[in-house]
Amino acid sequence: MEFQAYPEAGRHRKEQHIFLKVQNVLHSTDSVALPCSLLAVGSFLVMYQHMTDEDTSRHSIRNFLAKVLVSMVPLAFLERRILQCSDPVGLFAKFSAKVLLMHAFFLGLRLACVVLPDVQVGYACCNALAFVGACVMLPLVFGLRISVGSLYEHRDVCILALCTLLLALLEVSLLGRFAFSDEWARSRFIEDVILTGSDYIEIISFVPAVWMACREDCDVPSTDLATTQRRAVCLFAFLAAFYSVEDVGNAISLRRDCPLASCGHVAHFLLLVDFATFLLAHLCDPDKFAKLRGEFCAWLAGACAV
Repeated sequence: MEFQAYPEAGRHRKEQHIFLKVQNVLHSTDSVALPCSLLAVGSFLVMYQHMTDEDTSRHSIRNFLAKVLVSMVPLAFLERRILQCSDPVGLFAKFSAKVLLMHAFFLGLRLACVVLPDVQVGYACCNALAFVGACVMLPLVFGLRISVGSLYEHRDVCILALCTLLLALLEVSLLGRFAFSDEWARSRFIEDVILTGSDYIEIISFVPAVWMACREDCDVPSTDLATTQRRAVCLFAFLAAFYSVEDVGNAISLRRDCPLASCGHVAHFLLLVDFATFLLAHLCDPDKFAKLRGEFCAWLAGACAV
């Protein structure tokens, strides 16, 4: 990202222009080929697993692939919708706090499983670091405070997460087979509710973004460019780091035992990266990047002075 500092370096300008051209092809209003292709791959994986495997239980690979596919739909929709706004980066930053809050909710549920014996959800260290990172960024970067005002502002996210957890409780109660007279079975019931609720909240973590993107006032420009862009960068960095472990790590570990599940992780990660390139391309735009760099350096200098 030093190409702006050395305007005589033609090679850096050429690489930048190539990157922007690729982004324009992938994210132009007339081209949604890549997200649609990834959704088609996800649909094919679900159908293939359904036709070749008789396992239709709640925790089957088919149901897992279906959940991955559902989680990809909001991302693909946003790639189309966000480009119709006059200030897509500003819009991205506006709903970034809600998306990060949804991630904090399901990560908190995962960490709640540590109190249960013999229960581990994914990469425990990654979940803990991501949860701490989200809790740190929400107040420092996104301005979220523990107050009635913040609770009211993000009431849609809180209600959505609560309803999702109640839905998980209903599903496990109706479809799960637990003997509540047994203490071990009660512990497994609580575990199943927490894990199911965590998965469902993760699946719909971008739904608040879809809500805001569909609002009539989505074309209202951002009032503070530096703040909105800084929030967008922080959210992208969080998602890239977390899903590099969540998707890529699981894809590698499952590549032999469950190759289709591994492909599902890869498809989800590719769509997330494709969505992130939209943000990177706007930040790499010469005019926007120069303005962002100057304002970010000023903000960093002020923070260090304090």
